[in-house]
Amino acid sequence: MEKKDTFQDVKALTIRLTKAESVTDSAGEKAFPGFLHSILSEIPYFKANPGNIVLRKIENDPKDRSNLFALVEGSGNTCVLLTGHYDVVQTSIYGPLEPWAFDPEVLAEKIVGRPLGPGSEEEALRALRNDLASGEFLPGRGVLDMKSGLAAGISVLSGFSRKEERRGNLLFFAVADEEGSSRGMRAAAACLPKFLESRGLRPRLVINLDAAVDQGSGEQGRAVFTGSVGKALPFAYFIGRCTHAGAPFDGINPALMASEFAREIECNPEALPEKRGAAEAGGVQGGAEAAPGSSSEPGEAPSPPTILYFREAREGYDVTTPQAFFCALNVLTHTMSPEVIVESLMEMARGAINRSLAILRKRASTFVRPVPGRFSIPEAAPSVVGFEEFARRAELASPGILESSRDLAAARHPDDRVRQSLVVLQALLPFAGIEGPAAVIGFAPPYYPRAEFDQEKNADFMNILRGVIADFSKETGESLRLRPYFPGISDMSFLSFSDSPAQRGYVKNMSPVPDPTPGPTETGLAPIGCPVINLGPWGREYHQLGERVHMEYSFKQMPVLLSKLLTAVLGTEE
Repeated sequence: MEKKDTFQDVKALTIRLTKAESVTDSAGEKAFPGFLHSILSEIPYFKANPGNIVLRKIENDPKDRSNLFALVEGSGNTCVLLTGHYDVVQTSIYGPLEPWAFDPEVLAEKIVGRPLGPGSEEEALRALRNDLASGEFLPGRGVLDMKSGLAAGISVLSGFSRKEERRGNLLFFAVADEEGSSRGMRAAAACLPKFLESRGLRPRLVINLDAAVDQGSGEQGRAVFTGSVGKALPFAYFIGRCTHAGAPFDGINPALMASEFAREIECNPEALPEKRGAAEAGGVQGGAEAAPGSSSEPGEAPSPPTILYFREAREGYDVTTPQAFFCALNVLTHTMSPEVIVESLMEMARGAINRSLAILRKRASTFVRPVPGRFSIPEAAPSVVGFEEFARRAELASPGILESSRDLAAARHPDDRVRQSLVVLQALLPFAGIEGPAAVIGFAPPYYPRAEFDQEKNADFMNILRGVIADFSKETGESLRLRPYFPGISDMSFLSFSDSPAQRGYVKNMSPVPDPTPGPTETGLAPIGCPVINLGPWGREYHQLGERVHMEYSFKQMPVLLSKLLTAVLGTEE
């Protein structure tokens, strides 16, 4: 990797990395660190210092994956860290274009040449084709999320290594499984303190290289994020009363309760509202004045909740109505604690059950008029409990049932913690002494703590950052926004988490199965102790067929911006 034009260098490397398929949980993901090692070994510095590239196995990982660390040493003990994930999501959404999903240039030709027809999907394809025809974007699975970010980081690492006099140190590390359960970053965050200490290094800044999405001109995508949303996967487990399908009013179908719950919460911004002024509460303090050419947006709200898992508890068909129905939903948060999430969902579940009973009674009264007889729809108030209480009751009736049910669940679904959660709930239900209509609220893995940034504590760094942003705007004529929260789930959660140990302990107690890897509570992991930001490429539609990266910013401007920030941060150290 000799020095070339930055744009062509990063573009070529992005394509090379994208062609190396690394879908989460695949053999390609397992092999990717070795491929990355070979690329880094082409850099003269690492040819001379091969021991500075380290592959480290992820402990207790069933897929036997590794993280990669590459260190370029200079003077002093200050270190800036660049990081990103190397796994990508699957490609089935590409349909007939799937054979070229990992070949950006061929894929671009195929998409541009694809015939158009009527319909909204074709409108999306037309927008994609227009972007590609403009020459400003490059498509492909993982090209945005996040091989272009890795390519930019490697370009900066290579450039730093070529300096004759290097002030400070630069550590690049690439991790697995961000699109799954973040086993890679959890493991990396746990070992980083010892890794740095063993080399006498002190972290000064961590830059996550993940991508931003912008469907417009790029104003939102050209951004530095000083925090990251938290992510929880709460569930509502609705318990009904079984009956023969020929006598539906003699029972309570939990599917109706779950549907009422889903109707209220799905994509509803008012369902779990954040406090206004979220950033002032703990992120970018007061949305401090924007640097010239930047825009700070402290009042941004996270995306509303959406359902990720919705099914009845049985494994097969039966003419009896279901006993239970399970709903797990994605909740992103800036300020909302796990306790508040559970309290809110309990209230919503209670309301969904009451509405369902009212619907059943009304329909039963309509149906019963020409038919004599009565129905057994109960008048009792619904019971809604948290998982911790649900498990406590089951343990009283059958000591050891929780642990044995977890073992059973792990054996049945070793790679699916959400399915495991449902198996545990089903196993505990006969012993918990709870009759429908009822609901159990809790959490399924994974759980991502929110990452926040204290501007006052990091005032010196903020002054540096504002200066770099101002220079970027002056040189390019374009704005660079300063935003308080990265809107998507990111590995920043395990480097700069803001949730308390008590809150993480609460999530653990409210979970039928533990997180797939030990979290901060179990490992004693602490925040890394320096600013953690996200500065990466921008593009459109990651995880979709139209995933594409904006080339001018991502291959040229952003790597230069990274280098200038690196120089500015390390240049302030004694």
